Amino acid sequence: MDIKPQKNREAIRLQFTVESVRFSFSPIPGARWENKRDRNSVAAIATKIQNDILAGSFDPTLEKYRHKSCGQIALEKQQRPQKIKWLEIWDDFVKSLKLPASTAADHYACVRAMLVKAEDPLITDIEWLIARTDLAASTFNRRVSMLNRCAAWAIEQKIISKNPLAGVETRSQTLAQEYQAEAKKKPFNAEEVAKIIEYFYQNHLTYAPFVEFLLFSGVRTGEAVGLRWQDVDLEKRTVAIEQSISRKRGGYEKIAKRPKTLQSRRILKMSNRIYELFVKIQSDSNLGADLIFKSPQSCAIDHGNFRTLFWKPALAVLGIAYRKPYATRHTLLSAAIEAGYTIPQVAAMAGHKDSRQILQNYGREINKVQLPD
Repeated sequence: MDIKPQKNREAIRLQFTVESVRFSFSPIPGARWENKRDRNSVAAIATKIQNDILAGSFDPTLEKYRHKSCGQIALEKQQRPQKIKWLEIWDDFVKSLKLPASTAADHYACVRAMLVKAEDPLITDIEWLIARTDLAASTFNRRVSMLNRCAAWAIEQKIISKNPLAGVETRSQTLAQEYQAEAKKKPFNAEEVAKIIEYFYQNHLTYAPFVEFLLFSGVRTGEAVGLRWQDVDLEKRTVAIEQSISRKRGGYEKIAKRPKTLQSRRILKMSNRIYELFVKIQSDSNLGADLIFKSPQSCAIDHGNFRTLFWKPALAVLGIAYRKPYATRHTLLSAAIEAGYTIPQVAAMAGHKDSRQILQNYGREINKVQLPD
């Protein structure tokens, strides 16, 4: 059987017989016989019909062979159940942002890990997200916000037609969660600080200067890990916070990055305690770009390993309620507030953009009311 395009007035049609049934139709509405491209397109459809007849897969409804307009294709695409999955969209979205590697390895990597843990759900599925009751309200809200941005990008790219997260509401902390959050950042008192430092000098000498610096500088853990001798000026008694080192989320690779904001890059004037610490640990071999605080293997300190293998057991032995190493930052900043430093001074010390975060985190310390006699 040889099926060929035929002229039907100005249009193009195909006529053929399959198992004694006669078929006649125009596969491309509006196609003109004088248009060579139209004739070639209809000829290609004719060839497909012939091949399907030989293969036993001919479609007698002819729908398989009717040419669809761009509008029809777009409409059918919207109506078709979407089998797109979150991970594919998320990866393309993050790639489109052209983020520095250090930024992509932070909260963006956390969202990706969450999608992997949920076994790469369909874009229309939100139950996996609603079920994450283990996340703190602030963490949940931040990740939903990032996923919403991803969905908005996908709509703009015409990958999906609507935001599947439109009905997901933000969460508020329960009273129990608020108490738990407060307990995690509760400052160490003077007695606890002394016990912790003594314990590390007696049992883990390599980490002792690192712990002492954390407790008496108020810097972020990653900023202490990334501190180099070139950042320290003993003559001027200053410490420049110029970089932070942290472990890439979901792996063991360490990433050095600039502090998170312009204000985070700051110069701190040393207290006598910090000055004496640096004088004590410096040597001729510790110069320039060399890190000040290192692991027993002379590598950059790994936050996770330090917390799990050294910090947590130390607090347990000392009978001190567990707080993350980040609580050392709260300890120094709370002490500064109690000592009478102004809010802008404490914000500058902490490397915050403005005073709002100090007021939010340390409002109770600031607003302690003295009862009248």
